[in-house]
Amino acid sequence: MISDIHANLPALKAVLKDIEQHQPDTIYCLGDLVNFAGWDNEVIDLIRKKNIPCLQGNHDEGIGNSKDFFSYSFSNQAQQEFGIQSIQLVNRQITHTNRTYLQNLPFLFKIELKGLYNNIRLAMVHGSTTSNLEYVQESTNDAYLLEMMDSIDADILCMGHTHKPWHRAIFCESENKKIYRHAINVGSVGKPKQGNNKACYTLIHIQHESVLTEPTAIQVQFEFVDYPVKNVIKKIAANGLSDAYNNFLLNG
Repeated sequence: MISDIHANLPALKAVLKDIEQHQPDTIYCLGDLVNFAGWDNEVIDLIRKKNIPCLQGNHDEGIGNSKDFFSYSFSNQAQQEFGIQSIQLVNRQITHTNRTYLQNLPFLFKIELKGLYNNIRLAMVHGSTTSNLEYVQESTNDAYLLEMMDSIDADILCMGHTHKPWHRAIFCESENKKIYRHAINVGSVGKPKQGNNKACYTLIHIQHESVLTEPTAIQVQFEFVDYPVKNVIKKIAANGLSDAYNNFLLNG
């Protein structure tokens, strides 16, 4: 799974190339294709060319609906001003076709995997099960994570939005059975915040014989990929945006 590309085409290309060696059954994107690195149309075009199912992130929703401002995270005043200018730039450059595509992306994906001993229900959202603006952090308590999964009948909940990868197997009881449910944040391709500057994606291994009674039955593997960060910095400068994120891009 991939998420939070934020118009970073070099990072997306590096990740898709790296994914090839694992030959996953399917690639899903959990949203935020646009707004930051400058390759907004190119990222959307590549996602569509690869037929990758994608959710609507908060940036996709904002640009899709031609908003001049919407909520986003930033660490200081310079980054806030960068964000405002970036939104204006994307709104000028996005094609009508791609804006319509963003506007019509879904909020939630749900799939059911039929296993030898039980079916496993997997759900995907951008932020949380109720909002693509909600930051569900690793520190979120088990009770709330289980409540979200209960609300949509999911055994596995995959999220993005925070740009920080994490995984937790949570013990609980369901229909008088002791099982483990799994909360996963898949990290960020184009604007990673895990403490290094590598693009991040997530592999989820679910075998036909996997059973929810074993906490390790669902295997989650975070992959970190190098990409030409300096090319992104040059692109941002060429677009007339500030250097507010240069240190972040170089050092994570």
